[in-house]
Amino acid sequence: MRRLLIIIALIIALLAALIVAPQVVGDKGYVLISMGTFIIEMTVVSLAISLVIAVLLAWVLLKIVGVIKGWLTGSRRWFGHLSRKKRQRSFYRGVQSYAQGELAQARKYFEQSLEGDFDGANLLLAAQVAYDLGDQSRASELLDHASDYERCAVPARVQQARMLLSADKPEAALAALDKLDEKQATEKPVIQLKADCLARSGQWQTIQTQLPQWRKILKKDAVPLAQRAAKGKFSELASKQGANALKQYWAELPRKKRHDEAFRAAYVEQLIEQGMHQDAEECLVEWQSHGPEPTLMPFFKALRMPNPAASIKLLESWIKKDETNRQYYSLLGHVAFNANDLNLAERALLKAVKLKETPEDLMLLARISERQQDHAKALTFYKQSMAHS
Repeated sequence: MRRLLIIIALIIALLAALIVAPQVVGDKGYVLISMGTFIIEMTVVSLAISLVIAVLLAWVLLKIVGVIKGWLTGSRRWFGHLSRKKRQRSFYRGVQSYAQGELAQARKYFEQSLEGDFDGANLLLAAQVAYDLGDQSRASELLDHASDYERCAVPARVQQARMLLSADKPEAALAALDKLDEKQATEKPVIQLKADCLARSGQWQTIQTQLPQWRKILKKDAVPLAQRAAKGKFSELASKQGANALKQYWAELPRKKRHDEAFRAAYVEQLIEQGMHQDAEECLVEWQSHGPEPTLMPFFKALRMPNPAASIKLLESWIKKDETNRQYYSLLGHVAFNANDLNLAERALLKAVKLKETPEDLMLLARISERQQDHAKALTFYKQSMAHS
């Protein structure tokens, strides 16, 4: 529309110049065309106007021919704007229907918007709706199509892999992620999902091999992944060869891995699962002799020993340095309770809940009161814990 206005303005300016110029000069001039007995005589201005009108008529005629040709060949260009609006309307209605939980209606609208220009977002939503309706093949087909859009490739493959994982197909999920190019494969969601697929399929060694490269991208999130991989490896070893083989394997690990907090946490957890609480306590106390480690501290609660003197001594030393840390009191209370030292457990837990109440500590205080046959007190703690849950 803007271009047409510019053209019209230029034509008007040209006509004005043709009309004004001869008047300024004082000589309008004339043109004589003779074809046998047919003679045309006109001024220069009339000729210019006639030529401009002829060009305009030719342009309009070409446009009309183009429209007729479009009708005859089935082109939808004439109705393109109308179709685009219809697809947009279907897309937005599909989103609204999906938000309302009307999956069948949402699927109908999204299917109507598939040819729209939504940069693949419509395909992602249509795939999710198809999956929710149990049509996994259609969902996979739509996601394959969505991955053709550059900005949509990673979301499409991640969504596809998650769907396959939920169907307990980690190998197929890995294959879907492997279709991404080298740059796309380095994105954090892709690495996290790939690690989950490897873990589900028991490929612990592959995770450990890739971890040095993944740590740069995952950063803090690499710690639980490393712990999970190490735990899987230790669990596999212990189940096949026994606890002694696990201890020997640990001793033969490189020094760097034995000092890695994720590996240490996984090793302690596996020792506890194997019933080797004494060995687990020795590791927890030795590795935290210079201060508490967040990844190791929670395992104190899992210790089951008749005389956890080393653990109690360490926890009490932490409390002396920081008497306002409720977590230290809570850990001490759990260790004492598991050792059946109810008096120490109760004192420690009461201090912990005084600093900050948690359902876990209140529930443990209730169990202590039950063992002491104080049912009224136990009921009070149970009610408090329910209020916090």
